[in-house]
Amino acid sequence: MRPPAHQDKFTPFIANPDLDAQAAALPAGWEAAQHFHRLKGVLPAPLRRIVEDRAVDEIVARARELLRHAARPTRSVEVRLPAEGELDLDATLEQPRPWAPEDLVLRRTEPREVDLCLMLDMSLSMTGEKIALTALAAAILKLKLEAVSVVAFDTVAHRLVAANEAIGVRELVRRVLRVPAQGYTNIEAGLKMGVDELSRARRRERVGVLLSDGVANVGWDPVRVAPRFPRLHVVQVGREERQGTRTCERLARAGRGLRYRAVIYSQLPTVVRGLVRDCFGA
Repeated sequence: MRPPAHQDKFTPFIANPDLDAQAAALPAGWEAAQHFHRLKGVLPAPLRRIVEDRAVDEIVARARELLRHAARPTRSVEVRLPAEGELDLDATLEQPRPWAPEDLVLRRTEPREVDLCLMLDMSLSMTGEKIALTALAAAILKLKLEAVSVVAFDTVAHRLVAANEAIGVRELVRRVLRVPAQGYTNIEAGLKMGVDELSRARRRERVGVLLSDGVANVGWDPVRVAPRFPRLHVVQVGREERQGTRTCERLARAGRGLRYRAVIYSQLPTVVRGLVRDCFGA
């Protein structure tokens, strides 16, 4: 049986009045990320902030390492003179002759402008390392796509980061780590709020990404919401159950997107990195 939080290995340091000694003894690195969800409820505010900062530092560092060799998403754009670009000879030859200067077809590479809404299943089963890995997946998306809104859902949906809200990756990770894992799983509510966030987004390309096991136990059928997304990709996480797999497949199909699979949570960051590469060319 697991000892209560006040009797675990950190108890002597929580009781120690010397703040420096307490801070030195608290977890750091990935251990801080794993234990923050449990410790945030028992540590006094100064120590809680120390562990939280360590957890955020580690998660952002891991996200940057996973993306070390990845480029920013780009797109190829067709332009005409006097704009700058490389000559697209094949497209130019298709123009009727004689050619005028404005008939020359050029192509240039521009940053890909994408608004993405990430919807996170944060119901009662989400604790410890699962939350840390979910925050790491969110950091990967934020570092690559920049314009990322975040919705967490349990029995109801919660807006963590609004569309068009200018925050950095550290603050995004901090907000995910602070979510209290609670309640049931209402995928429909999460998707509805995700659609609302994307409706306020400014960029032409708008995409939803759902992270869930696909097993909803409250709310209506979430598949009926999926067609309201311009595109919806689904990352099915955790143990594969027939109901969850069927729901995730139907969601991706109805949202004109792809279904990805992370069999265990430790695979989630790599799977999300692959999604970014596949869907956004980064």
